[in-house]
Amino acid sequence: MNKTALAAVLAAFITAPASAAEKYAGVRLGQAKYNTQGATALPVAIGVLGGYAIDPSFAVEAEYSYLGSINSSNASAIGVSALAFYPGDKPFSLFAKLSYTISKWKSSNMVQYNSSFTHGMGGQYDATPTVSFRFSWDRHMIGNQVAINIDMLSIVGIVKF
Repeated sequence: MNKTALAAVLAAFITAPASAAEKYAGVRLGQAKYNTQGATALPVAIGVLGGYAIDPSFAVEAEYSYLGSINSSNASAIGVSALAFYPGDKPFSLFAKLSYTISKWKSSNMVQYNSSFTHGMGGQYDATPTVSFRFSWDRHMIGNQVAINIDMLSIVGIVKF
């Protein structure tokens, strides 16, 4: 059921009229911090995203993130997000993010899926009318006995079209 709901939301983003929103795509690079005992490594995390800025203060996004690996296990997440920017009409703005994600935890002997609401925040700098950069913190709820959650600090490059 969760996959059906996620697919419906993604389809709504894809079929939204172009005149109602500014489309953008981005790539993220950062580090993941597994909130678990004994985890000292900070694996590299990467991701891609696409979204619509409905107005200067509100946007919706779909994204995929690979959250790195630790102790022969790895995690990834796919989700949809709503972002609120303040102030939305300035070159630099702060944002808060609420997401619905499906995470995947994979180890040598099991694969576990979890769906949950997650959150994040950060800042965005609009370098030009078509290029922006973000510094972002996101918390992904994994919800298993090894890693309850994973924090991702990242820099995101965004191109608007």
